[in-house]
Amino acid sequence: MKKALNFMRGTIQIEVECRDPARFVNVCAQHEIEFWRLRKTSPTTVTAHMFRGGYRKFRNLSENAGFDIKTARESGVPVFLRGIRKRYVLLFGMALCLLTVHMISLFIWELEVIGNADVPASLILEALDEVGVGIGSFGPGIATMSVSNEVILRVPELSWIAVNVRGSRAQVLVRERVPRPEIIDEARPVMVFAERPGEIVRMNVLEGSRVFTVGDTVEVGDVLVTGIVDSLSSGRRTVHAIAEVYAITRYEKSAQMPLEAVIKEHTGNTQTRRSLVIADRRINLFVNGRISWSYYDRITNRRVLRLPTGGALPLAMVTDVYSQYIPHMSALSVSDAESILRDSLLRSLYDEAGRGTVISVEFTTEVEGGVVTVTMIAECIEQIGAARDFTEEELEEARMPPPE
Repeated sequence: MKKALNFMRGTIQIEVECRDPARFVNVCAQHEIEFWRLRKTSPTTVTAHMFRGGYRKFRNLSENAGFDIKTARESGVPVFLRGIRKRYVLLFGMALCLLTVHMISLFIWELEVIGNADVPASLILEALDEVGVGIGSFGPGIATMSVSNEVILRVPELSWIAVNVRGSRAQVLVRERVPRPEIIDEARPVMVFAERPGEIVRMNVLEGSRVFTVGDTVEVGDVLVTGIVDSLSSGRRTVHAIAEVYAITRYEKSAQMPLEAVIKEHTGNTQTRRSLVIADRRINLFVNGRISWSYYDRITNRRVLRLPTGGALPLAMVTDVYSQYIPHMSALSVSDAESILRDSLLRSLYDEAGRGTVISVEFTTEVEGGVVTVTMIAECIEQIGAARDFTEEELEEARMPPPE
């Protein structure tokens, strides 16, 4: 950073000859002249770097101080500008270039969504595009408050949104709406039934009457807790049954795969294709885009060009690297195939069991005709109770007087 500032201000390297080089340091310190890179080249000569203003000040003092400035080499922006001050076409081109860069930086070329967890960023960006905020939009013309209100109407899952425009980059900050808790209508008659078969191990009944108890085995659809309650004081009535019923459930799954697999043998041959993307238009920087190989992998690298200030430009260099490979059939060991199938079965088990707890898993493996079959038998503890409304038959039963 310091080197960049020195370059902008302009520096001069000088060579000073005097009888006592120490006087050079004393004179500069006395008149507050900055210098650096002081080096003694001979008993009477030193070299140093200083700014242009300090050099002019030192040059006025050199004659009275007995200094002889032999050489002066300038560098930096002032020297460059002085060299081109009469080259009007070049100056016009530079001014036009700077103006173009400034105008480009007023448009949005990069959008970033921050704060979303469940709402997809693509949905938010689509809503922004509908209200006029997207790639190529004029940044200073965006009415952020109006945009925020319009997007919230289009994406009700959001409770708050702010669009901060910084040069060519727009940062979209969002906050998702917290879903309202489910309100239980206690006046609505409800039964609790079994979503999965299993052996009940625990029941937490808050409302309603138990139909099954711990240790009973239930099937899918069995009513676990009824919403029909008999009491001595009020007779038969219907309630909104509320309960959590935990049961041991059983899963049996199988998966198979052949003992041969396709592997890739890369040949080392590669081809590179480069393209320039201007806004949404892609310009190929190659003539023949056909890949002569039948099998290949493609790796794409996209590099967005940026301004020195960090803002994105509507320019991107896209590099596609194609790597040739030859597919081969390779024998797979039984243990490797078994490990792959076990992992796949366990993933499907955890996906299906959800928040349940797996308490035991057993695997059996069979090999027949070059095919490996793995069977998994697992037991889990799950909450199997779910609520449903009364059927017409159950409502009729509820209206009947209780048995004496």
